[in-house]
Amino acid sequence: MSGILRSHVRVDKTCKHCQITFSVPNYRKDSATYCSRKCMALDSRLQLISDCAECGTKFEHIASRANKAKYCSPTCYYKAMSRKGTKEYTCFHCHAKFLSAPSKNRKYCSKKCTNKASKETFKPKFTTVRKAMLRRNMLTKCEKCGFDSCPQILGVHHKDHDRNNNSMDNLAVLCPNCHSMEHMKHIAH
Repeated sequence: MSGILRSHVRVDKTCKHCQITFSVPNYRKDSATYCSRKCMALDSRLQLISDCAECGTKFEHIASRANKAKYCSPTCYYKAMSRKGTKEYTCFHCHAKFLSAPSKNRKYCSKKCTNKASKETFKPKFTTVRKAMLRRNMLTKCEKCGFDSCPQILGVHHKDHDRNNNSMDNLAVLCPNCHSMEHMKHIAH
C-alpha cells in the first residue's frame, strides 16, 4: 500500500476563546488553538471603550467601528440627530421643495426623480452608444448619403476618432460605406 499512513491518535486541546476542551488529530496538535471558526472570529474582535457623544457614558464596541461608533444607544443617536435640524432642498428634476438632513446634500426628492433624470442625461459608454441610440430612435438614416432602406446596418461614428468622447455633437450616424470612407481619409497611402 503506497502513501503515508496517519495514526488515529487524537490530542486534547483547550480552546483559547471559550476554554472548552476539544480533540484534534496528532498532526494538528501544534496549530489548533480554537475549537471552531466561530470562536476564532469572536476572539479576533478587539473591544474598545468610547464615550457617548450625547450622554457621556462609556460604551463598548468592536475595533472596526472605531471611527463610526459615537453613541451608546439608538435613543442617544436620535436625540443627537434631532438637534441637527433639517435643510430645504429643491429637486433638480421636478423642482419641488423638500426637507432632508443637512449632511445628505440631496439633489432629487425621490428615487423616481433620480431615475427619470438619469435617463434624460445621455452619457453612454463606448460599448453602449449604439444600444442607447437605438432605444431613442436615432439610428434612422445615414447623415452623409441619406441611406435609410435598412437601418439595422447603420453604425455610429466618432468624429474626432476618440471612442471615449461620446457627446452627441461628436457622434454621427453613417451607413457602412460612408463609415469606411470616413476612416479611409485618415489612413496614409
